[in-house]
Amino acid sequence: MGMIEFEKVSRTYPGAGRPAVGEFSHRVRPGTTTVFVGPSGCGKTTLLRMVNRMISPDSGRVLVRGEDIADSDPVRLRRSIGYVMQHSGLLPHRTVNDNVAVVARLNGTGRGEARERAAELLRLVGLDPALGSRYPAELSGGQAQRVGVARGLVADPDILLMDEPFGAVDPVVRRGLQEEVLAIKESMGTTILMVTHDIDEAFLLGDEIVLLGDAAAIEQVGRAEDFITAPASEAVREFTGADSRFLSVREHDGRRMVVDRNGRVRGVLE
Repeated sequence: MGMIEFEKVSRTYPGAGRPAVGEFSHRVRPGTTTVFVGPSGCGKTTLLRMVNRMISPDSGRVLVRGEDIADSDPVRLRRSIGYVMQHSGLLPHRTVNDNVAVVARLNGTGRGEARERAAELLRLVGLDPALGSRYPAELSGGQAQRVGVARGLVADPDILLMDEPFGAVDPVVRRGLQEEVLAIKESMGTTILMVTHDIDEAFLLGDEIVLLGDAAAIEQVGRAEDFITAPASEAVREFTGADSRFLSVREHDGRRMVVDRNGRVRGVLE
């Protein structure tokens, strides 16, 4: 049984000339990180938002923990699933501590325990708990995004949804946040379903990668190495930049450098 299962789900938005998602099926295994990746408009965010009933399919069904979510209470469902979005989505009039603790409080946790849990989660995402008294406007973009991740985890969910979570921060901060997610993966065993348009991010974070085309048609499913060594089509090869990933080793000043087929340096071997 999958932790999340899509069974032939379809969705067409009113007034749209074509479906956003058409007959999509996939199973997300417990404890794994699955990344839906593809170009803008391919339906990946629509699929993600079906999981917590922010969007309902026109046909087909979504199962979470083995149960059809159409039969579940949407509020209870959403409180049981962590959710991290692109621009953090923090409440501007609440402190960092209150932003993180709010989900735990809604789930019935006492005020003191919720604040302790908030401080614990801030540490987990690499922030000083002393930032808890600040307001979102006093944070950098990277700090705000880390707070968003902490809030998504505060209720100790077994499922975490991440919708382009690092798309609005600069590359250096982005890499730091990606490393935090890798560490969280190791320590918590949460099932993560993530959406991104960045294939390198998908390769870094995904145990399983699902490359989507038009209307969420599956172009290929597999591990990062599968996409590089055995792309399923020319479209997959082009999206992943497979041709530019063929690397070789050259020596320079006694160091061994990794270069791509165009001679650009990609790294140094120790």
